Amino acid sequence: MSLTDLKKRTKQPVKRSKVSVDQFIEDADNYAQGKAGASNKPIKNPKATTNFRHCTFTFDAAAIAHLQQASEQHKVAKSKLLRQLLKQFDSLSPQQQQALLAVSKEP
Repeated sequence: MSLTDLKKRTKQPVKRSKVSVDQFIEDADNYAQGKAGASNKPIKNPKATTNFRHCTFTFDAAAIAHLQQASEQHKVAKSKLLRQLLKQFDSLSPQQQQALLAVSKEP
């Protein structure tokens, strides 16, 4: 087998219109914001407009097990569950937040 056998074969070559660098960048910005691009096709994913960012947290094994159990029990993604818990925490008064944090202090 030669390297030409590994080449992806298409039945018809894809025709692409030429765009300027500025138009390409503008379309990329629009795509990132969930807006239609130069092709005027709307983005099908409505979640593309939300501003989620990837974060990394460190939990002990017990916290991970609790999070996993709650996620499975309520059929909710772990990240969504954490967002909801943070929203609930934020809705508490500063005194309630302090009282909750005082109860749950790590050793």
